[in-house]
Amino acid sequence: MPSGQNLEAGPVAVRIRRGSVACTLGLLLLTGCSGGTFRANNDDVPNRYQIETESMILHSDVKLDKDHEIIQNLMQLRRDIGQVLELKLGEKQVEVYLFKDQESYNKWLANNYPGLPPRRAYFIGTSQSLCVYTVWSDRVLEDLRHEYTHSVLHASLPKVPLWLDEGLAEYFELPTAPGIPRADYLAELSTLLRNGWRPNLQRLERLEAVGEMQRLDYAESWAWVHWMLHNNTQTRTALLDYAHNPALASTQPLLRRLQRVHPDAEAALIQWIEGAR
Repeated sequence: MPSGQNLEAGPVAVRIRRGSVACTLGLLLLTGCSGGTFRANNDDVPNRYQIETESMILHSDVKLDKDHEIIQNLMQLRRDIGQVLELKLGEKQVEVYLFKDQESYNKWLANNYPGLPPRRAYFIGTSQSLCVYTVWSDRVLEDLRHEYTHSVLHASLPKVPLWLDEGLAEYFELPTAPGIPRADYLAELSTLLRNGWRPNLQRLERLEAVGEMQRLDYAESWAWVHWMLHNNTQTRTALLDYAHNPALASTQPLLRRLQRVHPDAEAALIQWIEGAR
């Protein structure tokens, strides 16, 4: 992101790591946001070391070699996203800023985005740039994978519905094979099912702002993504068509398309959740 760029010039997508989940702010800053004016000034971002690959530039105050696990993992993640989602990967380079400590990261965040909470990592995307900001920690790889997934999606697709953006970021977040179900989410969803909760894809599709999403919504979004990708060819095709043609989402909701190949998709998801643990 260019130094001193004023984000009030147009739309910006902000993705935030909130503990073990992420939330999304779809902001049109022409109307402002609580916390005052948002300003991107990268004068105080990490710049001591720089590693450039075909799709990413890593700026860091932590010395890493180009063959470091983090670099190689993110490069492989990009390939995995393209393969799993059958995407033509965008040509935009992602700028990744890795702060050496919490103090410098918090200072940058407070100076540039005073209205945002001090979370571990952010993806900030505009029409000009795709940037990931995070701090060195014992969960840095997990945080980077989540936010880097957002950047790959936004570099490759014209629009990404909120629930799908977060569901895919959760799907690719852990540095394990993406097809392995997440035990943490399965346990939570199974408990909720026993207490009367039921999945509702139509409700997820209507979500547009971070304030509408709760932790359950991230877990459910992940479950829908995982189930559709791995259930059968028809559900996988329905999800990929939806992802590749986001402009049709308002006129052809995913649940309606899914019902053509699976009349009771929500019951099938419940059965999968209960059987996958």
